[in-house]
Amino acid sequence: MNEVKDLMLNMLIILLPIFVYQTFWIDKASLPMVSSRNRSAISLLAAIAALCCMMFPVHPYPGYVLDLRLVPLLIGILYGGFRAALMIIAGVYLYSWHLGVPGFLVMAMTYPPAIITAFLLAARFRLWERRRKLTTASLLAFLAALLVNTVVLLFLDEPLLTNPHLPVFAAYVVLHGFTMWISVYLIENMREKAALRFEIQQAEKMRIMGQLAASIAHEVRNPMTVVRGFLQLLQSDQIPSDKRQMFLKLGIDELDRSESIISNYLAFARPQVSRIEAVDAAERVEHAAGIISSYATLRNVEINTRTTPGLFIEADPEHLSQVLMNLIKNGIEAMQHGGVLTIIAVPDDAENARIEVADTGVGMTPDETSRLGNPFFSTKQDGTGLGIMVTYQIIQSMNGKIEVESAKGAGTRFIITLPRKSDLLAGRK
Repeated sequence: MNEVKDLMLNMLIILLPIFVYQTFWIDKASLPMVSSRNRSAISLLAAIAALCCMMFPVHPYPGYVLDLRLVPLLIGILYGGFRAALMIIAGVYLYSWHLGVPGFLVMAMTYPPAIITAFLLAARFRLWERRRKLTTASLLAFLAALLVNTVVLLFLDEPLLTNPHLPVFAAYVVLHGFTMWISVYLIENMREKAALRFEIQQAEKMRIMGQLAASIAHEVRNPMTVVRGFLQLLQSDQIPSDKRQMFLKLGIDELDRSESIISNYLAFARPQVSRIEAVDAAERVEHAAGIISSYATLRNVEINTRTTPGLFIEADPEHLSQVLMNLIKNGIEAMQHGGVLTIIAVPDDAENARIEVADTGVGMTPDETSRLGNPFFSTKQDGTGLGIMVTYQIIQSMNGKIEVESAKGAGTRFIITLPRKSDLLAGRK
């Protein structure tokens, strides 16, 4: 039984490199199981496994050795490619010659049919389904081991059924088929998981690109909506000259903001640190309310502001304006039949400031508020949800937090908390 244990040790020696390959190679490969480097890795590990098997053989008779070297040899041919397989074959034959002539003669007579068959199958083998691969590879190893046994017994001129080493020969044949089955199963399982992981990565890239494109369209639509409102107002001949100039200036400012948004998204692949500085929260709120006032008028919405002058916060001024425009526009659109939009910028405590945007619109359920910030979730029929997603990300990047209070039919209030800037430091911004 010690001989059977040694053969089982061979089986573990063969399976170990497969796990090593999965742990240290395939999990880090960008194009798994495809590149020549992968085939070289498979061949190298197969060659090592074959040589290690030959170091721990079974000696049923003097000069004759039995081991499972044939399994990694066939795996190297089926998965490693032609040149890599030749390297394994050369290494195995040379080491077998070193071990002794009788064993080398047996291998020289019995291995060529299995090797030639494996080479003939290799090109089509990679295209087969898993079940066919398992059956074919296991049967090939089983028959090759059976041929080796037959030749050894013919050399020894001993009967099979009364041979005292019959359990060893039987285990030799069975373990060849069983080890090959397990090896191919593990390799195919790794191949499928690696291919699936690669497909998921590609799908995730495409999803992110889709989100990015939709987000750009959403963010640019906001200033475009404001510009359209000003242009509609400018069609009237009754607008005073000073108002006309103000509307033109605000429209140009919004076009400049659109350009800035596009530039920021073009630099998305090169993340940059936000330009955090002292920002007058009251000035930003009043500026955003003034810009979108024409859009609010067209939808019969009244905008009320309550701000604390000189309330400086630590923020990126452009990003803060983007956040306010998103929330204000969403609030206006939530009031389909008109209403009141309230914007507040006041101190929250000694270290933080609070900005609130509250509407009297349709409101949201607790389930809807919990899903805010997720891509492509929106309570609007034509919304993408990306505006709120970007808003949450911007507030987080500025070390702030955002909360939502809402009830169905009772409106919604967004509460933004941002760090305050001391008056002394704000004066030196």
